[in-house]
Amino acid sequence: MLQLLLKMEADKAASVSFPLENEAEHELLAEGLHPLDFLEQTGRGDVERRAVINHLGIALYADILHFVYEGLRALEKRKFSVAFSLFRKPFKEGMLVAAQVCGDELAFFEKMKFDAKSILSRQDVQKENVIDVLNKAVLKCRGPKYISGESIYSITFDRGHQLGLAGLFDKATHLVTDYSKIRTENYNMNFIFKNPNDNDIYIGGTYEILAKLLLFLNLMQIEIYGRMAQTSKKYQNWMMFTSLGSFEAIFGSGSPRLCRIINRNFGEFLKCTVCEASMKVRKKDAARFYITENIDCDFCNTRQNFPLEWILSKMNLDLFDE
Repeated sequence: MLQLLLKMEADKAASVSFPLENEAEHELLAEGLHPLDFLEQTGRGDVERRAVINHLGIALYADILHFVYEGLRALEKRKFSVAFSLFRKPFKEGMLVAAQVCGDELAFFEKMKFDAKSILSRQDVQKENVIDVLNKAVLKCRGPKYISGESIYSITFDRGHQLGLAGLFDKATHLVTDYSKIRTENYNMNFIFKNPNDNDIYIGGTYEILAKLLLFLNLMQIEIYGRMAQTSKKYQNWMMFTSLGSFEAIFGSGSPRLCRIINRNFGEFLKCTVCEASMKVRKKDAARFYITENIDCDFCNTRQNFPLEWILSKMNLDLFDE
């Protein structure tokens, strides 16, 4: 996610350009008319929307990643209330905004332009509306095999889900909660007496839930950023290989589908440069392979570099359009 964000910023992908058609338009801008007002007044509504959505996409994901990074650092340090307070904003708000943009960009732009205060209104965060927004976003993304609007809602917004994050968000943010499923116990206050050496947070599926939410955010990011600039389908394939392949290798059951695809299609290239032994991408090593493009030879233990991004750019594989 960060690599894609940095690439789009470096390429100035959020920028839009348009020619001025006459002297009157030059004068309007010279007089200090706001560029967005100028675009509206001169009938360039599509350009106006593109400019707003582009800049929102960059800023929104930068904000999301700042909070997620600091939340993960706090979680590693066993600062539980700090971690889940930080996670609350990107996953309950940032993700829902991204889903609105991904699922129905036109409707979101109209709301942002004329009624921004209602983007996350009480009505919009009702269960049925949230699931509808999430499902619309899922349908726009390529390859969301592991994701549905219902499952994302359950682990993020449903306080009654015992293994979900919603209850932890509320307890981390409030010293006292009275909702039946997360009611503060007598002689207690939320999290402040918690033993930092407890491992219940770590063994309760927290990291798998976080990974699923980050995967969903990444798939939406690929879709949203693909509307800013003409990124090739092959480049998108590589980004999804990294995200989906790592997720299924770490949290999936059975033999990972993408490992089988790699071994079947690229087997002739998976040769050790030292001992020339054949190599295979196995489940236990797959996440490191996708992220770092390194693989270890089982015979001579030499770590090899495998240019997955470059090879995918040379092949036409429709892997994520099912």
